[in-house]
Amino acid sequence: MSLHRIPVAVRFMIMHGLIGFGLSALFVAAVLWADPGGVGRLILKHGGVPVVAMLWFFSGLTFGSVQIGAAIMLRDGRDEPPRGRRLRLQAIPVPVTVPARARR
Repeated sequence: MSLHRIPVAVRFMIMHGLIGFGLSALFVAAVLWADPGGVGRLILKHGGVPVVAMLWFFSGLTFGSVQIGAAIMLRDGRDEPPRGRRLRLQAIPVPVTVPARARR
């Protein structure tokens, strides 16, 4: 299947989901490198590859979801087809009678 045959909305979500998983890989690498509270050392010594893979996958789901949500909310709508001309409305003054209140 060609990349151009995939619907635009699906391509949009896949692209931003992959960006989120890339950010997740950077996050996992930063956690292992910075070793906050000895977590990186503990993961590498006792957990190994399965723990790193699970950390990457589940944080990738989180980062991917946030990336897709942010990308959808930041869309400006320029890629939508034009819907016709907008009519310019002119303000026309309309006389309105208001009854006067009686003074006390």
